[in-house]
Amino acid sequence: MTLPTKLAAIICSLTILLIGDGIVSAQITGRGTDPMQTYYEALRYYRDGDIESAIRGFEIASRSSRTDINGKWVDAIPPRVMLAECYWQLGHLPACRLQLDEAARIAVRNRGWIGQLDFSALGNGGQIKQPTNNLWPEVAAVRLVPLPRTLPLQRGRAVTEQSLAAGGVIESPNIQNLDALEIMHAIAVMSHRRRVLLGPLAADDGLIAELLEATKLPSNASQPLSRGLIHAMRGCEYYARGEDKTVIDRAAKYASLGGVHSNTPVLMLCAMKIASAGDDNGKLNPEARALIVSSASQITNSAAALEQYEWIGEALQVAVGVADPAGLSRVEQTAVLAGRSLVRQSRLASLHCYLVAADAAVSAGRHAVAAEHLQAASALANRREVELPRLEAYGAYIAARLAAAKGIPIGAAGGSEMASALKSVADFVLDRRDKRRRVISMPFMYQADIVLAGLGGNIGNQSAKRILNGYAGPVGISLWRQDPLNALAAAYFDDTAMHSALMKMAAMESNGQEVLKQADRLLAKRLTSRLPLQGRMLQLRTLATSPADEMWPAGRELLADAPPAFTRLRERTQASILVPAPAENVAERSAKEALAMEASLSDLTLSRIPVPEVNPPIVASTDVAEVPDGVALLTFVIDAGKVYATATRDGNTRTWVVPAANRLPAMVNRLLQELGVSRSRGKRLPDSDEGWKTAAEKLRSFLLPESSGWTEDGIEKVIVVPDGQLWYLPFELLPAVAVAEVKEADEGTEVSVPLWADHLQVEYAPTPGFALRSVGTATTSSRIAMVASRFFALRDLDANQSMIDDVVMPAQDPLLTSPAKAPPTQNIGLDIGHLMVAAAVTPNLNDPLATHVIPVDNSAGRTAGRGDWDALRDWIRYPASGPQSVVIAGWKSRAITTKLGDGSELFYPLAALHASGVREVGLSRWPTGGASAATVLTEVVNEIPHTSLAAALRRGTMMLRQAELSTSREPLLGKPDTDIPVVSGEAPLFWSSYLSTGSLELEPPASED
Repeated sequence: MTLPTKLAAIICSLTILLIGDGIVSAQITGRGTDPMQTYYEALRYYRDGDIESAIRGFEIASRSSRTDINGKWVDAIPPRVMLAECYWQLGHLPACRLQLDEAARIAVRNRGWIGQLDFSALGNGGQIKQPTNNLWPEVAAVRLVPLPRTLPLQRGRAVTEQSLAAGGVIESPNIQNLDALEIMHAIAVMSHRRRVLLGPLAADDGLIAELLEATKLPSNASQPLSRGLIHAMRGCEYYARGEDKTVIDRAAKYASLGGVHSNTPVLMLCAMKIASAGDDNGKLNPEARALIVSSASQITNSAAALEQYEWIGEALQVAVGVADPAGLSRVEQTAVLAGRSLVRQSRLASLHCYLVAADAAVSAGRHAVAAEHLQAASALANRREVELPRLEAYGAYIAARLAAAKGIPIGAAGGSEMASALKSVADFVLDRRDKRRRVISMPFMYQADIVLAGLGGNIGNQSAKRILNGYAGPVGISLWRQDPLNALAAAYFDDTAMHSALMKMAAMESNGQEVLKQADRLLAKRLTSRLPLQGRMLQLRTLATSPADEMWPAGRELLADAPPAFTRLRERTQASILVPAPAENVAERSAKEALAMEASLSDLTLSRIPVPEVNPPIVASTDVAEVPDGVALLTFVIDAGKVYATATRDGNTRTWVVPAANRLPAMVNRLLQELGVSRSRGKRLPDSDEGWKTAAEKLRSFLLPESSGWTEDGIEKVIVVPDGQLWYLPFELLPAVAVAEVKEADEGTEVSVPLWADHLQVEYAPTPGFALRSVGTATTSSRIAMVASRFFALRDLDANQSMIDDVVMPAQDPLLTSPAKAPPTQNIGLDIGHLMVAAAVTPNLNDPLATHVIPVDNSAGRTAGRGDWDALRDWIRYPASGPQSVVIAGWKSRAITTKLGDGSELFYPLAALHASGVREVGLSRWPTGGASAATVLTEVVNEIPHTSLAAALRRGTMMLRQAELSTSREPLLGKPDTDIPVVSGEAPLFWSSYLSTGSLELEPPASED
């Protein structure tokens, strides 16, 4: 594969020859008084990992720096920059940014100071000698540019009549020695850290633009060496500005000036980080990976020769992120050598190197060796006065990967090695504290906070859209390669606010397709935000489970270039989802095997691989045109007190906004009361239909105003994606106004308005993406399993059993069981194609994914402590695949109360079951039980092997509407309703409770958006 031009240029810049022969020149590190000696003493504390002492020293050095009428002079820049580095290690990014800003402002205020340097002194270098640190042979072989300790700087001007008239600072001419190279190095370090901190936002950083202007090449820098040193510093400044091509050019020309100089490591690191991002698609070929690893070794040797030990770990950490198996071995060897050699010189560097060695070993699958390296790192971190929380969090990340290698998955019970390690990571990444006050510790979070803070005045701004799109979506591979902690921060980050802002922008522009796409992501995030690492595990599990021909291009691309560990997991997964022969039916699949695959998945989740968003499925730009004729997709999202609605049909998507969403709870509650759903006292059945029909008509007018352009004309099927209280609304009861018929009557004409249930096939979906296509895989078996309790006749056990037998009678070889004896539903055998639960199920309102699919029953026959069984959260885990459909006829939502909820107890079971691979789900908004429920379920059992669940449920409700019901056999009715012995099943109280979900099963798009 040919390297892209850009990447080739980057790699060329990283192959600078730094290794020379035995004749070696030495750079003399500045030890002058500007910056003062306290700065260099604090630098030693910093490299020893004693951050508290280092901060005290740098603060003293900063306060003691020169001050004039304009403020601090340039000798304050190095201590300010190192204070920023200290706060970086502590995970206090606001304080880090404050110091970086002040250092940049000092450089800007004192523009022209570089032009006051006497660069002729560069020709008078110190005595040529080899490095004296005696670390390892490659370090001794590094060629160092001979540079003087300090450079003379001309300050002041002659006091004349003209100078007095000009005004300004009056200072007599003088010459002083200044450690200018250390100050230039500090500016380079500041520029590197600023880019790390601001990421893509650096391109709009005005302060760096001013810094570039203030540090232009002066006219007196005529020597090639002086020009090279300034260009090297400015190369780092261009990195801070986000001008990557210029950085590559500067690195190729000035990282080596006949040998190593003070800015060689940081400039090469800047170029190396650019190279690690790969081409425009994030791709790196083997040659590029090997060259980056080689460059990391060069940075290691040059930084060690310069005694800038802190850059060694940073460079090797990036190398781990890009290395192939052979490269990982080389990085590990280099890191171990550096770690052992630098214990006396820099505990910070030694600790970082041991962590990198552990990271490389665990990435290569050498887990025992990785544990040894991690133990060595822990011994350093636990030394007295060592305070390096960022590196400790990096160690916790590695410990989490080692726990996965031991078979402990993410999500294991509290107290496990995995839970402890991830808690340590999360405490630093998400909940870093400074004197009990939460501070932002990770660059991605810091950047996202800036983006969100700037949304107010930029709604509709095109640059705002660009930035929002950059922070909403999957984690970029460059983040994983450069810093796995920052990538984890991005994975943990809930980008709901980003999608909300993009949806509002699209609504302002009446861009229906974009509103639909952003609404889809908003609803999808409701599910993934409750899963480990914002659903990253779910995406990988889906990719391991799904057939290749059902994947989007990004998924197929991952399969084509998958890490060996993922290939092995996918092979195991695909073997585990083969449907057994009828004679080999197994009631319960292996929980041990599922746990092992979940642990392998956990390690992959924490590894540095790109993971596309595939579950819940995304709405593609081409999907609008693919919606079949006669089908409409109707979506609602409630956000910031408004209802954002879209209607997709006939190749077009319209959007409209309904204000005053706060009216919805009362309107929906009114309808439910008129139906008798939320009546707890007195007679439930209404005396007439007038009340609920009026309420339904008002809801239709509110949600679908004339300005929306909505019409039922020409539609045979509508898939509704509700939100909030709309989940409690049976859309089947809305009037189909557009197809009303005028009929002749005795007293003139009357208008007959059919219900949606009579005119349309009404289905539901938790997200627009699930309405368009399914994910994962499901069994091909059509066998039915029913878990039934006293649901049909609460007080008559014989009558209840008789009705259960009648319901399952049409099924062929059904599995009939009770909640007390049922196998764990998440591990149910693949011979079960349809699972039906005829029992009252109460959802967990505090933790919806902890809700159980069947009622909790600790009776004999179930394993003790079965509270971990049957939870929705477990359905999304291994084992993969499961039933085609799930029907829970006794689901108790908040519709039965007078105070409606937010619909989450209906959204989450539907979304979670679909995310697990289930194709169709049927739920009740309120449980009916009795003969009415038996009538519906009997028809479903009879039809489900031959048709869709939606069609079977629709036929079941149609049969119910035509039936006569004995009020004494309906648990939903109270004593006041039994005054009438028989009622019609036409009452919506009995049949409008049921909803079913499905999918149009569109083909995956040919290309990514």
